[in-house]
Amino acid sequence: MRRMLTFLACVSLLASCGQGGGGAQQSAAEPQTCALAPDVSAIFGADAGVVAHANDGAIAADCSFTSADGARTGGVMLFTPASLGSVTAAAKVAELAQSWDTQTETPLEPVEIGEGGQIAKDLAGYQTQIVFSAGGSVVAVMGSSGDDAMNGEQIARALAAQALAHVPAQ
Repeated sequence: MRRMLTFLACVSLLASCGQGGGGAQQSAAEPQTCALAPDVSAIFGADAGVVAHANDGAIAADCSFTSADGARTGGVMLFTPASLGSVTAAAKVAELAQSWDTQTETPLEPVEIGEGGQIAKDLAGYQTQIVFSAGGSVVAVMGSSGDDAMNGEQIARALAAQALAHVPAQ
């Protein structure tokens, strides 16, 4: 939970500071999470900043994306059966959804993606977050935008669709 909030705070900070990545930056080790969204140029532009993060506890891997102008940000987090340990995918989806529900006045809604998909809109920093499970793994995505051409919900939905198509088989 702390890692999720830190991740979201960092993504929001990048968006508010206007830091883009100068030319598709990516860390040397590309965790499987960046592979969950293989075509971010369609969402964040050709010069998107892509940063892969090492695993941390229950999070198997996570990856964040920023458009070159900093107007669009997003992220994908992957929780695998191995990283979740004794926690079920359904329990993790419920935990994340409950956490998000306390952060917004807009009720969460079911979203037709994966199993148990939930969408949280209108979070701080114009964020939209989606969580779902697939194949025993849990995927959480975040989209935020200060760009009129694509809002945070559109970013989150686009990332979630890519992630669902690329969740590793367990």
